[in-house]
Amino acid sequence: MTHRPFIMAVALASTAVTTAAPAFASPAPILAPADRYFGHLQMSILGVRNSLRDLRRQVEAHPDSAARIYEETVLVEDSLHDWAKKFPGDPWLPQFLYSLAELYRTIDTEDARVRKNDTLDWLIASYPTSDYAKMARI
Repeated sequence: MTHRPFIMAVALASTAVTTAAPAFASPAPILAPADRYFGHLQMSILGVRNSLRDLRRQVEAHPDSAARIYEETVLVEDSLHDWAKKFPGDPWLPQFLYSLAELYRTIDTEDARVRKNDTLDWLIASYPTSDYAKMARI
């Protein structure tokens, strides 16, 4: 009878050791996968990057096409909003937002100027410590 408390203590200790720790939720991935598609155009990350670069080249070469280029840029922005909604911590977003603002700056229309300012506000508010937000404040 005197061993019974000892046996109970050993049994409890072994149960405590073998009991699995509670499962913790995995943190959401920070980087958007390259094979994910965003926005109405279902653009990949590379598609967004290439579109921003190509549209900038187009507006520089053909400023008379600003209205058409603006409309295409708005669709790229839609993809960026979707991307940021799904992967807000993706470290590539500040660079792409800055590139979007620069593209809007290059498009010489009042609507593009408003969107440029809105994009810079979005960049600064969402990624205040990024180098791109610092450049946007200058």
